[in-house]
Amino acid sequence: MSEEREVVQQVEIETTPERAFQALTRTGDLREWCADQAWADPRPGGRFALHWNSGYHAEGTFRECEAPRRATVDWQGTGEPGRTEVEFRVESRDGGVEVTVRHSGFGPGEAWDKAVSESEEGWAQGVENLKSTLETGVDLRIARQPFLGITLDQLTPERAEREGIAVERGIYITGTVAGSGAEAAGLGSGDVIVALAGRETPGFAELGSALRAQQAGDEIEVEVVHGQERRTVAVTLGTRPQPELPDDPEALAAKLARRYEEVDAGLEAAIAGLDDVEAVQCPEEGEWSVQQVLAHLSDGERSFHTVLVNLAVNGWMDADPVYPDDIPGRLEAIIALTPSLRGLADRLQADERETVELVRRLPAETVANKARFRRIAQYVLFGPDHTEEHLGQIRRTVKAVRGEEG
Repeated sequence: MSEEREVVQQVEIETTPERAFQALTRTGDLREWCADQAWADPRPGGRFALHWNSGYHAEGTFRECEAPRRATVDWQGTGEPGRTEVEFRVESRDGGVEVTVRHSGFGPGEAWDKAVSESEEGWAQGVENLKSTLETGVDLRIARQPFLGITLDQLTPERAEREGIAVERGIYITGTVAGSGAEAAGLGSGDVIVALAGRETPGFAELGSALRAQQAGDEIEVEVVHGQERRTVAVTLGTRPQPELPDDPEALAAKLARRYEEVDAGLEAAIAGLDDVEAVQCPEEGEWSVQQVLAHLSDGERSFHTVLVNLAVNGWMDADPVYPDDIPGRLEAIIALTPSLRGLADRLQADERETVELVRRLPAETVANKARFRRIAQYVLFGPDHTEEHLGQIRRTVKAVRGEEG
């Protein structure tokens, strides 16, 4: 029979006591290293709730909250026989802090054995990731995930109808990463993943869940629809690459500006010689004109600003946000005020410059949160990629409206 016991994990971290305490007690920060969803009100009597995609959930109340040194909460986890207590303690050390997590109050007996074992494993992984996110910004939960190697979008019924795809929901592949398992398996742009390793993938959450159930090195079956054809391919999962990213706003803004300059040069070349009459013509019914594509890109850039602000202030922009051009009439509203081809191109490029300046002026608190700043860097550097993805569409549209072959 088990004895009453406690779980203790300690880690030394190169950070300040204030930053460590915030990571242990604040809503957005808890998601950086600990839970997939979190809510916390760090004051005596304040509630907290943590949720993991595995289905485990914990909730309770802050008993003590002495920033930046110590906080205790009572803890009730899914399937556990009763309430326990978790103490977070932060002590200054040369060059950083020592963080201690003490989980106590486990009763004796076999009923508590599973709770103790899961606590030991969970807090060991947790404090390791706490150190990684605070020191480097790298979230080990993501870095250690098996890597498929695709760039992706959500397939919608509208896109399925427009492109003649046999399904309405799935993960639309916009490209593959060089050297990845997806590239080796022959997956490519226009393919739609509808199942992975036997699990249906109608959306991002289902794809993530299916991938998390695998390990790097596994060979899995991926069911794909392309147009009206369906096939199953074997894909070997790799490890997720961790790109080198700028570590300050000025460097990030400069890198982003260079990427915008590159894609804007491609845009100017794509629309060179195009007049306003040609710009409003659609190659086929249901397909966008060049005018509509530019309106979409401008609208997307402005929506991008909203997401960026949410990331900077709250740390997260939760799944399935509604963007303005999801609303019928949004693109038409932009075109009504900016109908000319030149005006739309100028509007887009002004929006891009605004994104650069917003990045350059990110709050110091956001930059100090290395995990948050790293996520912002990855996010904003995707912006030019979105424009680049539409350049091929613009080129094809220009050829179609001019009656050119190829």
